[in-house]
Amino acid sequence: REMLRFALPALGIYVADPIMSNIDNGFVGRFGGTAALASLGPGTVVANNLLFIFNSILSSATTGLVARAMADPARGTEGARKELSRTLSFAWTAGTVLTLVYLLFTPWMLRRLGTPDAIVASAASYARIRGAVAWAVLSQSVCLSAILATRDAVTPLKVVMLAAVLNFAGDWMFCVWPFHLVVSGAAAATALSTLAGFALMLRALARKKLMPDVRLPSLKDAGPILEYAGPLFVITSARVLGFTAMGVTATALGTVPLAGFQVAISIFVFFAFFAAPMSQTAQSMLPPLIEAGDTDGLRRAGSNIIAIAACVSAFVMMLCYLTLTYGNVFFTADQAVRAAIRAAAPPVVLAAGTLLLSSSIDGALVAAKDFRFIIPAQISVCMLQLSLLFCFQRAGFGLPAIFLTFAIRLWAFMSMSAVRLFLGRGPLGRVLRPGVPKPVLAAATGA
Repeated sequence: REMLRFALPALGIYVADPIMSNIDNGFVGRFGGTAALASLGPGTVVANNLLFIFNSILSSATTGLVARAMADPARGTEGARKELSRTLSFAWTAGTVLTLVYLLFTPWMLRRLGTPDAIVASAASYARIRGAVAWAVLSQSVCLSAILATRDAVTPLKVVMLAAVLNFAGDWMFCVWPFHLVVSGAAAATALSTLAGFALMLRALARKKLMPDVRLPSLKDAGPILEYAGPLFVITSARVLGFTAMGVTATALGTVPLAGFQVAISIFVFFAFFAAPMSQTAQSMLPPLIEAGDTDGLRRAGSNIIAIAACVSAFVMMLCYLTLTYGNVFFTADQAVRAAIRAAAPPVVLAAGTLLLSSSIDGALVAAKDFRFIIPAQISVCMLQLSLLFCFQRAGFGLPAIFLTFAIRLWAFMSMSAVRLFLGRGPLGRVLRPGVPKPVLAAATGA
C-alpha cells in the first residue's frame, strides 16, 4: 500500500509531460498540417535528447543522494538540502550551456539528422524555443526528484498538473487564437509552462525547508555526483543513441512515414512514462534495504514492484493499442499518415508493455549502483538495436520494424539482468540470493 500511495501520484507526475506533448502534436497536426507535424519529429529529437541525457543523470543522482541523506538520522533534512544544493548547482550550469548550444547549433544538428530542407526552419524554431529554457528544465527536474526522494509524490503532482493546464492554455493561445504560430507556438507554450512549474517547485521546497543554496558548482561538489554521472552518462547516451537512430531511420522513409512516426513515438512515450514511477519507486525505497542487507525486505519490496509493473503493463498495452488504432484521428486528418500509425501499432504496444517491466529492473539495479553490469549491458543492447535498424532499413522494412528493434532491445536487457540476479551477482543479487553456493558464483564470474 505504501508503494501504491507513492507510485500512483508519481505516475501522474510522469505522464503529465507526454500528455502535453501529445496535445502539442494534436494542435500542430490539426492546425498546421502534415508538414508541420513532420517537423516536430526531428525538432523533438534535437530538443529532447540532449536534455534527456543530463536530466536522467542529475535526477537519478539527486534521488539517490537525497534519499540516503533523509534515511540518515544524523543528516536528515539539512543533509538533504545540502545534497540538493549540490546537484542543483550542476543542473542550472549545465542547462545554461545547453541553452547556448541550442541557440547556436540547432540547424547544424538538424541537418546531421538528415532533416528535409522543407521542414528545417520550423523544426529549428521549435528546438530553439524549447532549448531557451533548458536551464529551467534541468533545475525543475532536480527539484522534483528531491521532493520525490522524501517520499512525497503529491506535492510535485499538484505543481506538474498546474503547469500542464498552463501549457494547454498556451497551446490554444499560440497555436489557434489569437496568434496562430503553430509549431513555434507549441514550443512557446511548453517553455512558458516550464518556467511557471520551476517557480512553483521552488516554493514547494521552501515550505519543506529544503530550499537549496544558489551557487556555482565546485570540485568538492563533483565527487558524489560523478559516482552517478559517469556511469549514467554512458547508460543514458546508449538509450538516446537508440532513440535518435530510430528517428533518423524514420526520416529516411519520407514525409508521410515521418509524420506517422512522430505521432506513434509521442503516443509510445506517453505510455512509456507509466514505467517511470516504478523505476523511481525502486530508486527511492530499495537503497536502505540493500545497504542493510535485508534479504526478506528486499525480496518483498522487489516482488511488489514487479507485480504492480506487470498489472500496469497489461493495462497500458490495451490503452496504447486503442489510442494508436482509434485515437490517431485527434492528431491528423491525413489518411495516409493514419494508416502508417495503425500499421505500427503492434510493435509499439509490445515495446510499451515491455518497458514497464524493464524499467522496474533497471531502477532496482540503479538503486544498488550496479553500474559495472548496467553499462556493458546497455551498450551491448544498444549495439544490437543499431545493427537491427541497419539490417531492417537495408531490407526495406517500414515503420513497424523501427519499433520492433526497441522491443527486442528491452527483452535482451531483461534476460541478461534476470540471469545476473538468479546467480546472485552484483550488490543487488548478493542481497536477494545470499545463499548462492560459492562454486556457482565463482563459475559465473569466471574465477
